[in-house]
Formats: sequence, C-alpha cells, structure tokens
Amino acid sequence: MLAQIEDGIVDTIKAASAASPGLGYKIATVDSYGGEFDDQLTDTVRRFPGVWVTFAGAGKPQPKGTAKDKFLVPLTFAVMVGARSLRGERGSRRGLTVAGNVIEVGAYQMLEDIRLLLLRQDFGLAIDYLVPGAIRTLYNTRLNNQAIAVFAQEWHTRMELVLPRLPIDPTDPDWLRLGINYYLQPGDAVADAADILTLAA
Repeated sequence: MLAQIEDGIVDTIKAASAASPGLGYKIATVDSYGGEFDDQLTDTVRRFPGVWVTFAGAGKPQPKGTAKDKFLVPLTFAVMVGARSLRGERGSRRGLTVAGNVIEVGAYQMLEDIRLLLLRQDFGLAIDYLVPGAIRTLYNTRLNNQAIAVFAQEWHTRMELVLPRLPIDPTDPDWLRLGINYYLQPGDAVADAADILTLAA
C-alpha cells in the first residue's frame, strides 16, 4: 500500500507536468526520493525544477469501531520541491511570469500547484483522501552562483489495518479449557491465584 500511494503521488504530478496546457511549465524531474539532498546536492540542482516523494512515517494505529482486529493507521508522505534561479533567492522562491507565461517557475508556485493536484486524492486505493500538512524549508541559499529553494510539504492519509485471525481447531483440547487469573492486591499486576476450568466438549 505504501508503494502504491507513493507511486500515485508521483504519477499524478508527472501527468500534470506532461499534459498540455497542464501546469503551464515542465517539471524536469518527478521521482521517488533516494537521498538526492543528502550527499549529491550539486548534481541534484541540475535536475531542477524537480519534485521528489517519500514515505515519512506512520503514526500509532487507532482501533476502528469495536472490532479487536481492525485499526486505522495514520500515514505521512513528504513531497519535496526544488527550484533554482540566477536572479537570486527571491527568484528561486517566486519564479518569473511575463504576460501570464511562466518563464521561470518558483518553489512557491510548485507547492501551490501540487497542493491542488493532490487535494482529495486517494488514487483509487482504500485510504482516506490526502490532506496537506506542514511545510518546512530544506534549503534557501546560493550554490555555484545560482540561488536554490527547496521545500518539503507533508501529506497525510490513513489506511485500514486488519489483523489476521488465528484459525480455530475445534479438536484442539486447549479450546476446551479456560484459564482464570485472580488479582487480590489492587494495582498489583501479579496474579495471586489461578484456575484452569475444563469445559464440556
């Protein structure tokens, strides 16, 4: 499911970038994140404007209804956008538009367009609609005589987790016995006595 959600985000952005009129500009790179901002930033900047997608983590599963085997698991994905400009840091963030035509796309524009693309998306999967979360600045600086701006936006959803039920073998003698523990001291997690009752077959 995690891979399908990640692929859904990537494919949606790729399709919008390739469509005509689509976004009104081309995104050079749309891909799953593979550490591009960790140790190869100079090479990565050459692929701007770019978008990278990664799974950011899962929250604590919450019980669904009264069932003991169904949970809703919060999931967080991160969409990172990167833009560059020779006109300075402001240009990398805001881009350049002339007469309604995008000459140089900025990171702010990419964030806004991707937000519109992903809102209320579930990609046909059994998940809640994607909703936007926090935005963090990863880079807003100069590199090799050009300005770069990289932001990461969180996207949240939930999926259902169903725990497998253990098969019941009615011929197993353990299914005919019931174990009972007695706790005599309040707040004491140690059983003071125990019984095993044999049930009629």
